[in-house]
Amino acid sequence: MNKDFPMYHVLLILTDGGIHDLRECIDIIVECSFEPLSVIIIGIGGNSGFESMEIMDADDVVLVNGVGMR
Repeated sequence: MNKDFPMYHVLLILTDGGIHDLRECIDIIVECSFEPLSVIIIGIGGNSGFESMEIMDADDVVLVNGVGMR
């Protein structure tokens, strides 16, 4: 990163709740967590299917990289 022009990133995830590659998404977020980054997750659609998204908010459990967990 160019220190003369620092950058801040926003990752916007739009989902209907069905994230089929949840482990990969978590791994990427953890890898990027050392950079100036905000993650915004917006659910689109009905009131069902968002249970897996509760993991992504990391309110109860800290997100960790899944390397070695497979």
